[in-house]
Amino acid sequence: MKKNLTIIFLGLLVLTIVFIVGTPFEFLNSAIDTLATLFCILLISTSFILLFRLARRIDKKLIKSITIGLIIILALPYLWVGIWTAILIGPGYQPKWQDVSIYTNKNGEKVISQWRETSGSIYDYRDRKIIGDFGQFRISFDCDTKKLKGLWTEYNIGRRTTTTIDFEKQLKDETTEKQKATNP
Repeated sequence: MKKNLTIIFLGLLVLTIVFIVGTPFEFLNSAIDTLATLFCILLISTSFILLFRLARRIDKKLIKSITIGLIIILALPYLWVGIWTAILIGPGYQPKWQDVSIYTNKNGEKVISQWRETSGSIYDYRDRKIIGDFGQFRISFDCDTKKLKGLWTEYNIGRRTTTTIDFEKQLKDETTEKQKATNP
């Protein structure tokens, strides 16, 4: 029983971390991205099925009920995301993240700003810190550009222009503007 509980709670921990952080893999080819997404859906579904089967083997009713309840609680947001993802990768319409700007600092770190049209008037935006770029494949994590410090070079892909941005100064200017707006 202890072995099953250990496996269940480690599985729930990994699935929780993956849900919060997201997948670090980004495929720039639409067909490969669709296959990778389907593989992830299959892998996560299989994980939940295996965890549920392990939970059903637990002898003590209270522990069994709590464990199954935790699995279901974590499975619900995954189900919601899975349905939404299945809709987005359906035939005929595959919204794809498009790079807008690439930020680079003196240390060689890269952050890419992206957007996609999820639905007619719904747009998603995100910033990703690039760990590795291998042409049609990237390893990256979501990041907050408001936490960037120092001077960064911004390459705007649409305009094909390069500018230098001081994120610390930009954050101070935004804070000052907000204070002026609230204290006239």
